[in-house]
Amino acid sequence: MEKRSEYIEKLEKSLTEYDAKLDKMKAKAALIQGDLKAEYLSQVANLEEKRDEFVVKYGQLKESSGHAWDDIKVGTHKTWSTLEDSFEKVVSRFK
Repeated sequence: MEKRSEYIEKLEKSLTEYDAKLDKMKAKAALIQGDLKAEYLSQVANLEEKRDEFVVKYGQLKESSGHAWDDIKVGTHKTWSTLEDSFEKVVSRFK
């Protein structure tokens, strides 16, 4: 079983990598024109909202202890999985 500190460190690294990917997507928006640009920006905004939801869960996870930590870890993991899935869908949509 993964230790708490290792899990939190892994999430921090993943979030940093995600933020870098999101920054690249934002930069790519400057290259897109027309109606596709509006849709792309909407998708990026959606990803930012999902990221913010994850950050809230992540904050709760870092502050929790005992049995609450186990419960919040499950919710945090689900939120991260949703975030990753959403990101992959947007990336594949706009390739």
